[in-house]
Amino acid sequence: MSNATASPALAGPADLRVPSRRSHIESRHEKGDSYFNLLAYIASNAVAGEIMAVENYSEMVPLMPDTESKIEAVKQAHEECKHILMLSSLGKRHDYDVMREIVEPQWFNIRRHFSTAVANKDLGACLLIQDLMTETMAIVLYRTLKREGDPDTSSLAGKILEDELEHLEIGLARIRRMREDDADAINDSLRWAHHRVMPELFSMVSTSCHFLCDRLHIDCGALSLGDLKTDIDEIRIEALDAYVETLDRAGFEPEVTAPLVEAMQSYGGMPSASAGLAGH
Repeated sequence: MSNATASPALAGPADLRVPSRRSHIESRHEKGDSYFNLLAYIASNAVAGEIMAVENYSEMVPLMPDTESKIEAVKQAHEECKHILMLSSLGKRHDYDVMREIVEPQWFNIRRHFSTAVANKDLGACLLIQDLMTETMAIVLYRTLKREGDPDTSSLAGKILEDELEHLEIGLARIRRMREDDADAINDSLRWAHHRVMPELFSMVSTSCHFLCDRLHIDCGALSLGDLKTDIDEIRIEALDAYVETLDRAGFEPEVTAPLVEAMQSYGGMPSASAGLAGH
């Protein structure tokens, strides 16, 4: 018997085929493939940031000044591990891949700078990189997902956001105490960390990548933040404003922060620094 033609009995009538999980989710949330491809990209980058945070907090523990702060840093690392599992589970529920490893070079660069700060025993730079700079960018990301994602994504982003906001408050308290002891030293740490880390973080506020899209088998050129009803410039401005606010809350004077923020105009695609200087 010839196998050239598939048996209709094996194929089955189209109206009796079981719909895919993705089709069900798309119908329920009115979201298409482009939205879920974007989520795969965002969630994978978020997981990379969480992995880096686990490594940063773990590496920073020996520098912490007392047992209580060491325990606190370990707890923060544990919470970042929890976020990795939450984001991975979100991908499974919505039928898209989430990378559970660091892929993009910017994350490796930030880790390298953090390790340099550890080697220099510069606890201030470590705290600034992880507790203020990286946390501020994470907060902007999760706020965006909470505000504009589908109900499941929004709910999960809100839960992670609560932890990240708590981590930011811990970091702010740590930096304020260090400023009371030696403001000049922490100002120097800020300048050192800012010029190395902030260009890397802001370069990831985009829908283009080096390797991640290939690993996820998606077309980076087709990704659009329009699926979240926002655009790159809006997120960059929000991130810049959030960063300036974080530095203000940490107690840094405008004469220290203004030159740093103004220098960010040289970063690719950054909006005018005046957008982040409204309070100065």
